[in-house]
Amino acid sequence: MPVSTETQVRVAHADVVMDMAFQRSLGYWQHGEKESDPWLKRTGDSGAIFLEEKQAVIIEEDCLHQVSAPEGGTILVCGNLYSTLDVSGFSEIIITGDVRPDGYIRSEKSCHAFIGGRLEGTLQSSDWSKVWIDSDLSGVLKTGFSSTRIHVNGDYTGSIIPHEQPFPFFLTVAGFAANDSLHRIMEYYPNRFNASIAVSDVPPGLYPQEDSHRRNERGNCFARWSVQQQR
Repeated sequence: MPVSTETQVRVAHADVVMDMAFQRSLGYWQHGEKESDPWLKRTGDSGAIFLEEKQAVIIEEDCLHQVSAPEGGTILVCGNLYSTLDVSGFSEIIITGDVRPDGYIRSEKSCHAFIGGRLEGTLQSSDWSKVWIDSDLSGVLKTGFSSTRIHVNGDYTGSIIPHEQPFPFFLTVAGFAANDSLHRIMEYYPNRFNASIAVSDVPPGLYPQEDSHRRNERGNCFARWSVQQQR
């Protein structure tokens, strides 16, 4: 099942916004497969998949079995993710559909991930990451060491928590996010996150507005979010 032109354009848009996040997949779509960079082709029900160092795989239709990439690589799922992706090293992951409630993306190193539908399951990264969710985030996203950039093109109703220790991250929500949910994020990331929210349940402005939340022990605040429109 080929990736639609619409999805390729969405990935290209995410790649530009997130500073060259999905180069290998876009190169494959633009120029085709190279002899020096072959792509494996598998079906989603063909059993567990193991990738050698920096290999790339296209999984046609829904992914139903575990995929392991201990040295990193590129994984393109042309459908929904119902299973676990275990990756280490630098990894580029594209799911054209949803990460379903049982779906789990576990990255032990740096990870760039594009999810064309909803994140209903879990995405966990132990290092810096760039994550683009082209619909809603209703599942769990666990951030890792160093900085994380997250773009949610729909609504945010899930959870963002640190995998181990909180490190700075940047969040954009193009849909709705309740103000209480952003306060809960701040409890996990005191003075460590910034967010731009298109629609919330509070008037447009800069938050948090409480003095106790706008300062740290040095008198500065590094946790804040802007709201553009009230629902």
